[in-house]
Amino acid sequence: MYREPETFLIFSILDSHYSLRTRDIQEIMQETKVHDLPFVPDYIEGLVNCRGKPYTAVNFALMKKEADTRPIAQQTYLVFKREDEQLCIHISNIDLFYEAEEDDVTERGVKFKNREIPFFDTNSVIAKLRKDLGYE
Repeated sequence: MYREPETFLIFSILDSHYSLRTRDIQEIMQETKVHDLPFVPDYIEGLVNCRGKPYTAVNFALMKKEADTRPIAQQTYLVFKREDEQLCIHISNIDLFYEAEEDDVTERGVKFKNREIPFFDTNSVIAKLRKDLGYE
């Protein structure tokens, strides 16, 4: 059965690339102010204001404890569209919006230019946040 092409955002965090369905993104914010929070893990940059609501800003590279600890130069945040949490991640770059055909979408990611770009797993980020902040 034929399905309409689905649109994905392909983005990078430092040198790693990820894909995400655009329907899971509420907004892309650039040059936004981040308000510091005390007594939180170092990967939580603080809170950003998106349309009057506070969103927890996460630096995924720090969360993963990658060896590459250089700062992300751009102030670009992906705000997720979720019912359960108000979360955004700090990203390096928006590479492109990609209309993927059905054959380009796998269980793990999106095929683009002979590469599979993995899906960004927001559920694992939220699970780690909840664990580290003592909610679970």
